[in-house]
Amino acid sequence: MRNKSDSFMRKIPAKHQKWLIQELPILEDEGILTAESRNRLERYYLNKVTTRGHWATIALGVLGALLIGGGIILLFAHNWENLSRSGRAILSFCPLMLAAALSALAIRRGGTSLRESAGIFHSLAVGACIALIGQTYHLPSNTPAFLLTWALLLMPLIFLLPSNGAYLFYIVLICCWSGAAQDQYGQALGFWLLLIPALIYVIQQIRTNYQSGLLALWGLMLMLPIALGMVLERTIPGLWIIAYASFLSLAGLLGMRHFPTAYGWSNPLRTIGLNGVTALAYICTWQEIWYDIGWGYTRVNFTHQESGLWIDPALTAGLATAWAFVAAKTLRRDCLPTLVLCAFPLCVCAGFLLAAYGESAWINALLFNAFVLALGLAHLAQGCKTAQLRQVNYGMAVLSLLLITRFFDSEFGFLTRGLAFIFMGSFFLATNLIIARKKRQLESSPS
Repeated sequence: MRNKSDSFMRKIPAKHQKWLIQELPILEDEGILTAESRNRLERYYLNKVTTRGHWATIALGVLGALLIGGGIILLFAHNWENLSRSGRAILSFCPLMLAAALSALAIRRGGTSLRESAGIFHSLAVGACIALIGQTYHLPSNTPAFLLTWALLLMPLIFLLPSNGAYLFYIVLICCWSGAAQDQYGQALGFWLLLIPALIYVIQQIRTNYQSGLLALWGLMLMLPIALGMVLERTIPGLWIIAYASFLSLAGLLGMRHFPTAYGWSNPLRTIGLNGVTALAYICTWQEIWYDIGWGYTRVNFTHQESGLWIDPALTAGLATAWAFVAAKTLRRDCLPTLVLCAFPLCVCAGFLLAAYGESAWINALLFNAFVLALGLAHLAQGCKTAQLRQVNYGMAVLSLLLITRFFDSEFGFLTRGLAFIFMGSFFLATNLIIARKKRQLESSPS
């Protein structure tokens, strides 16, 4: 049964729609379509056109906004020391007023290039105004307060324009704030409240125009793993492994559940989730990661707050609960990625408990080496069976990463390593050639 979310991805470029509409009368004349079928197809594809802006136009507009903003700041800096305090204050607001006028024009006209340019310029103007006012009146330096004020002033802008540029500025600012707040205050729980507007914006963009929302979703998925590492107190060593395993698996399962036919760039959730799980599984193959973890090594100081004794477990439990709920809805025995994403957090939890209650670092390392090896072999085998080069290459990449690093980690001679690398390279090349030939045969054979 087709997923309802596929409707977000059924839109086509305008040139494809134009070609299809031109072909329909020909198909009707040839007797392939009836008049009723033709009318139904025309009505169906009438509102299925993507509204994608030209990337070159958008990029030039954004670059122009950056150059204008930088030029205005440099002009101010040239005569800054010769101006009175009131003059400095007035000039500090000039870029912001100009940005507000440009944003109002963008809201009224609604062009993508103009909205993105206005969003970037307005974001820079807000930060410049705050910094210049602080310098003019010698306000006390407070990096978290500066970043937080900047982010809060940008928050309405991302919805009013809307602008992916302003949105990306916002998520970068809240990510930086979480690091600065964690360093200065010892905790950054406010990050999760600041994340809510970003989530709402991404969902709105995905629902209105999937292609336009991809950039916003990619920005979110690249920012969240960084911010998660900053927000965790790490008072309980090793708990971060479970948190990351749950988060990455949850992301991958959401991508597979809501966008089952999308891959690569078109599905950031699946791409970040699967690749992140593979990377984390590889990290877990090293013994050092399993030393001194668990509640027996709890640490409390300024950088590891006592509140982390309940914050980190609560955050980890929340991510694990969300993962379990989505896994129960998404699990399919005939889908290898789904099985991996459903099993990985369970393996990590078992490894954490083994390391926390016993001296089993080498056992965990051995088990995860076996896990990564099985992961690579499974993708390779399934890719060969279905003639999918993407899956074959993924499996070979995982096997190469594991085998090459294990060779360098072991006391093998140069001759042994050289022969092994030649054998692996020859095997991978031969597999690619065989799969490519099989795929061409399948495509050329009559259905």
